[in-house]
Amino acid sequence: MASFKDRFDAGIKLSEVIKLPENSVIFAIPRGGVPIGYAISINKKIAMDIVVVRKLPIPFNPEAGFGSITIDGKVILNPKFEYLFPQIPIDSIAREVLSEVKRRDFLYRQNRTYKDLEGKVAIVVDDGFASGYTAIAASEFLKQFKPKKIIAITPVCSTDAKKLLEKYFDEVYCLIESDKKPFAVASFYENFHDLSDDEVLEIINDLKEKKLLWE
Repeated sequence: MASFKDRFDAGIKLSEVIKLPENSVIFAIPRGGVPIGYAISINKKIAMDIVVVRKLPIPFNPEAGFGSITIDGKVILNPKFEYLFPQIPIDSIAREVLSEVKRRDFLYRQNRTYKDLEGKVAIVVDDGFASGYTAIAASEFLKQFKPKKIIAITPVCSTDAKKLLEKYFDEVYCLIESDKKPFAVASFYENFHDLSDDEVLEIINDLKEKKLLWE
């Protein structure tokens, strides 16, 4: 039986057990991390923004990623897939994914400049950490804004991802950790549909109305 009804339910359950500093800012990874971050934001009354990063899909297995990319074009490769790199058109995949990252940033954030985070705690949120590389991209991007601390939180994660993320974040919190292989984030949710742009925009607009959008 799945652990959560949907992402919002997972976000509520996560927010009920985790303590976050008052000077926190939530950065949700779209699209799946947005309902999680939203639930935490409204429950904790903490401002939320979106950090647009994305995995680099393996051409013959697009559900899996061989790395990730930030909005400023930084590519982070997963050495686990090094044996594939000579066979994969890394540069062209990165260009294609970066184009989608920029499209989302324009749609969700209107290309707003990310604000300085000095004295703030940046909270990176996603619906699950499978390999951890999308969260690493978020961390690497946000560090340039000099947060006091950077924390990764999620409802579900693989044991390997958690160990890896502890090298990049000051703290990593996962409600359910699993060493089961293969690890599938979707298996922990009853409803794990792909969110649409409209659903993300609806959440952003609601945050704005509630004065919880970090802008």
